[in-house]
Amino acid sequence: MRDHTPTDRPDTDRGQVGIETLIIFIAMILVAAVAAGVLINTAGFLQNKASSTSEDSESQVSNQVIVISATGNVNASNSTQEYDNKVNMTEMSVMKSPGADEIDLAAATIEWVGPDGTTTLTYNESNASSSEYEEFDVTAIKDDGGSMPVLTSKEDRFHIKINHNGTGTDVLNPLYGGEEVTLRLVTQSGSSYVYIVNVPESLSAKSTGEAVEL
Repeated sequence: MRDHTPTDRPDTDRGQVGIETLIIFIAMILVAAVAAGVLINTAGFLQNKASSTSEDSESQVSNQVIVISATGNVNASNSTQEYDNKVNMTEMSVMKSPGADEIDLAAATIEWVGPDGTTTLTYNESNASSSEYEEFDVTAIKDDGGSMPVLTSKEDRFHIKINHNGTGTDVLNPLYGGEEVTLRLVTQSGSSYVYIVNVPESLSAKSTGEAVEL
């Protein structure tokens, strides 16, 4: 009779090893699936954030208020000295930039950087004839849709008026000949437009109520 040596025994562990390998393989698939799901969700989030950032950046660039022209109202003195004549009101004609969405001037601000300091002006909700504090007024020049103070059409033209006669503020004071003010118009979308007001060197020949180009 032939003796069976250990090498002649059937491999009874082969099936057990195969099951362990299968379990490990399935676990790897599950981990890869979870990782793929996380990567897809992260990629989607980053894509949405990038798209939102791009839209915000585009709005900040395109949704601008453009100043077409600006004039100043002269308050003349009875004195013969040139420096006694001054500009106490600035009025700007504005429109929205090409391709811009609707611009609500009631939600806009104007940063005033002048000889006597810096301040931020807000819209005069009462829409009175003139502002006495750190506010600006808006009146319509051309507003076919009756949307004032919202610029809705490229044909809309509004006046922005700033009263700087020194009433109720230490910053918004009259401007004398040769003085300069930087105005930064910031819309609700965050876009800004800078306009520099330059008062003519000589105002001596101007009478009260007369307008000068700034």
